[in-house]
Amino acid sequence: MSRVAAVNERYRSTESVARHGVSLLVVGDEAGAALNSAIRAVARAAAEDASELWENVLGAAKSLRWRLAFRPQPLALNPSIHIAATAVHTQAAAIRPALGSDGVALLDRLSAAARIVAASDPAVGAHLLDTIRETGPADCLVVTDGTLSRSEVGAWLGPLGFRVLSPGMLSEAEIIADVTYVVGPPRLMRTSLVTAPPTPEVSFFVPSWYTDRGLPTTLIADYSQGAIRPEVRVFEIDVVERSAATDLAEPEPIEDFAPPPVWGPQRSVTRDPGVDEVAARKVLLSGGYAIWMDDGDRIRTLDPSQPAGERVTYTDVSAVEPGTYLVLRLGVTERAVLYDATLQSMGARGAVVEASQDRWKHALLNRLRSAGRCEVEAALRRLGVRAVEQVEAWTQRTLARPQLDSDFRLLLQWLDVPEHPTFSQATEFRRARFRAASRMREQLEDAMASADIDALRIEGHVRVDGAGFADIIATRVLAISPHTNVVARHDAREPFRDEGGRWLE
Repeated sequence: MSRVAAVNERYRSTESVARHGVSLLVVGDEAGAALNSAIRAVARAAAEDASELWENVLGAAKSLRWRLAFRPQPLALNPSIHIAATAVHTQAAAIRPALGSDGVALLDRLSAAARIVAASDPAVGAHLLDTIRETGPADCLVVTDGTLSRSEVGAWLGPLGFRVLSPGMLSEAEIIADVTYVVGPPRLMRTSLVTAPPTPEVSFFVPSWYTDRGLPTTLIADYSQGAIRPEVRVFEIDVVERSAATDLAEPEPIEDFAPPPVWGPQRSVTRDPGVDEVAARKVLLSGGYAIWMDDGDRIRTLDPSQPAGERVTYTDVSAVEPGTYLVLRLGVTERAVLYDATLQSMGARGAVVEASQDRWKHALLNRLRSAGRCEVEAALRRLGVRAVEQVEAWTQRTLARPQLDSDFRLLLQWLDVPEHPTFSQATEFRRARFRAASRMREQLEDAMASADIDALRIEGHVRVDGAGFADIIATRVLAISPHTNVVARHDAREPFRDEGGRWLE
């Protein structure tokens, strides 16, 4: 199919869904309903306690519930359910000694529900299989919520001849099919499955305990003329009368339904950073890592969709979001490695230039410590320095010099540091750093060319061995903290072990 033909088919599919609506196939799931009700009871108790004691138990339980909604394959092909249920029991055992009788009762209820869920095949799976078999492999698609779900569901349905795709694959695939079956609640899926559907018919398989029957919408839909708002046709399958296990409360907001990150206590959020400190957000990463990400200009990232040789690049810090892949060195920051590589590339000149850099940077650092940032900025502004807001950043050894020549000359004059040879040596260091950065990028590209990109997409992280990069990891951003913390400047962007994102993997 040509690109033009594919676009035309997508428009026809969109018109059909807008006109005829989508189907919601609601499957009765008593075991899942009991788990959902127990989770909501624990969440209410945790909110009343205003305690972090329940954080990991809730995280494990919500992770189990999420997987139950999105991975309906039989337990023999469903390792996610077993792993998540085991985590619930482990976390429950850890906090049991700290709870009173009411808390223990809630914990027992949650553990029992998790045990039942892990003992029988997900209810949605059997009905999904019957439906797609009736439709036929050539006429339907199965869409999961992401890459890992696609891998697991594909291991079940792929050998039977069915096409299993993640939402990200739909824009690239040349698809010929009549109907798309989406595994999971519509509200938790991408809007494009409704506004730009891949086929003329779209049906969602949803467990009965997820009571939000709405469709996903864009932020601007309420303000748009002609926004696509398809009708929802609900079909119940094996749904019995509500039992005591079914929670009758309003549907949970999406942010409460999803497994939560565990941020830990906030630190130093009420004061401005000192000279040797920086305000940074914690970024949770796949593989059990995290970094403190400051507001610097750029950070090295990897785009697995690009061909080998074009995957490694720099991305603005402001553009980093969950799903971005960062390329990091374990045990050291990228900036520190680049600094050492730059000096090494300069040979004997490296020591001379380093000493020159240290002199003016230490002079500036001493002024900042004695007078304070505000006074230093004010003095430099009176002199005509334009980028005064960067004054603390200029003290970092990895930053060669102020960007503007005029700013650097005025700064040296104010510090009583001779312009010659300081100015030319700092400029020499900056040029050498550009060359070293280019070489490092080429070396990283060579190393990443051998990385298992499929494993990266599925597992979320991959270590790179070879070409001197045994300490490099490409890892997916799982969550970014909504608040900032004050940390030591040298700690920013250096990976450290942190299990706060374990429930998001």
